[in-house]
Amino acid sequence: MFNFHKLALSNAKPQNAKILLFTIVSFIILFALTVLTFMPVQLAMYKVMVASAMQQPMGGIIFLVVLAILIPILVFVLVGYPLIAGTIYTIDNAINKDKSTFSDLFSIFKKGKYLKAIKLALITLIFILLLLVLNILVSKVLNLGLVQLFSALQGPLSSTDHALGYSLTLQIVAATLILFIQSFLYWFFAILIVNYTLAFVKEPSNGAWTSVKRGFKGIKNGKKTWFKFYLGLLLLNLIVIILANPVSQLVSIFTGSISQTVALTIINIVTIIVIIIRLAIYYINLLAIIQYYNRDGEKIENAQTKSKSSRSKASKVKNSVKHDTEKSKSTTHDKAEHLKAEASKTKDSITKQDK
Repeated sequence: MFNFHKLALSNAKPQNAKILLFTIVSFIILFALTVLTFMPVQLAMYKVMVASAMQQPMGGIIFLVVLAILIPILVFVLVGYPLIAGTIYTIDNAINKDKSTFSDLFSIFKKGKYLKAIKLALITLIFILLLLVLNILVSKVLNLGLVQLFSALQGPLSSTDHALGYSLTLQIVAATLILFIQSFLYWFFAILIVNYTLAFVKEPSNGAWTSVKRGFKGIKNGKKTWFKFYLGLLLLNLIVIILANPVSQLVSIFTGSISQTVALTIINIVTIIVIIIRLAIYYINLLAIIQYYNRDGEKIENAQTKSKSSRSKASKVKNSVKHDTEKSKSTTHDKAEHLKAEASKTKDSITKQDK
């Protein structure tokens, strides 16, 4: 389940610290761009609420909202996705044991790659929009089921001594379960996007749609290893979900009765730990996705067996050649000795005849 994670970390080990630093730099740049580009969106939404409350005309404000939404979209297409592709390219080089440099992060901005990267960025936006729609549908279905479940349990729970505690526990468990189910969608699309981005950076000469097709083939590869690998990604992500939701909520509840300063300090420490663990798990999962694509889903045990078999065959061929060479040398030596003996006999015969 975690074989590809282990192999990826092992392959990247000589440059692991370096590519981790490069990935963090890339993340900081993307985070800063996200914050800056969404500021106009927040301002536009605030103006919409004010205009709605004061019953002002909405025509100009709606145009402002559309313009504000276009800003983060354009920044993602022109800068965000090429930088993400460059980060994936950098990690891929390290996993393949090629030298990675800081300039690799910006390698997609070069002529010949940039325009194709923009096309893939637009395709990525379509997949993100599809993900959002599916996520909304799944959330509505799950919430509807949970409402019915709570309605059925409300009567029996209300008559118990710890009704509030039971209710809170059920809400936390239900929220965690919803996030875990939603993560199936998130990580599937993440694998797909990383796959076709890898296909693009490995063979930039291919068209954008060809790279997308190759991304799907990276999932449906016929090796029967993908679902197990996918489950490993989800289980690692479950650690993030548990820490970010039930654990953080319980910390907030249990620190409610102590000093506000101490409680705030504990909550901040827990938040920082959760962020670090989240980034570490996302980074390890990204390495594993790239490693899985590079191996085309081939079982690591099979590869090791094939490698041993190849070495065994090579050893047998080498031993056979060595044996044949030694045998040839021995035969040649015997023939030479025989010829020497015959020559000696002939010489002795000639000498006797002369006498």
